[in-house]
Amino acid sequence: MIISLVTMKGGSGKSTAAMCLAGQWHAGGRSVALVDADPAATILRWRETGSDFADIPTVAALSDGMAKITTEFAAAGRDRIIIDTPGFRSPVLEAAIACSDLILIPIRPSPIDFQVAADTAELVDEINGSKTGKTVRFLLSQSNRSSVIARHMRAEMEEAGYNLLDGQLSTRVVYGEAALAGSTPTFTQPKGVAAREIAELGMEIDALMGESRKTRSKAGSPRT
Repeated sequence: MIISLVTMKGGSGKSTAAMCLAGQWHAGGRSVALVDADPAATILRWRETGSDFADIPTVAALSDGMAKITTEFAAAGRDRIIIDTPGFRSPVLEAAIACSDLILIPIRPSPIDFQVAADTAELVDEINGSKTGKTVRFLLSQSNRSSVIARHMRAEMEEAGYNLLDGQLSTRVVYGEAALAGSTPTFTQPKGVAAREIAELGMEIDALMGESRKTRSKAGSPRT
């Protein structure tokens, strides 16, 4: 499964989601790889700060070669390849979208982020063109599930026809604290609420993609 975190705006939680999912799947026994396609090199810097991600191979991809990198990781038995992308349109962003099975669009609960997320979805459609078999989901981040604005944002997006994951990454200090140590809550507070929401998000994605594969095998490759 190749998963790209994509949005046309910085600060929406792409890198945090990428690292949290990588850590969760790795801790659960999956063979994970990370691709840092963002010029800011957030993933590489994050990984180098601590040791919890030392066993997860991580490479930069700032130019051509995305397909080659993901193909090599897949051939090496990596069953979760996670790509962090730049917050603007670029050839490497387009390459990540083109080679991904699942595209996650992180979105904070704000009107500006809503519009940027919608623009990002249009870009994904433009790049995919007539290709089928791609799964696109929005992921609420830096959000409290019970807040009025979060509920309003979720309702508006669902009414507009956008598919949101039920899981989300809430506003919690532990995310920043773990990042300072080059880690994620899965490792720093494995019994905490943040670790639980990351685990639930990972399981939701596993179930989603498992169902997508069954659907494609039975009925060709419909757009999910």
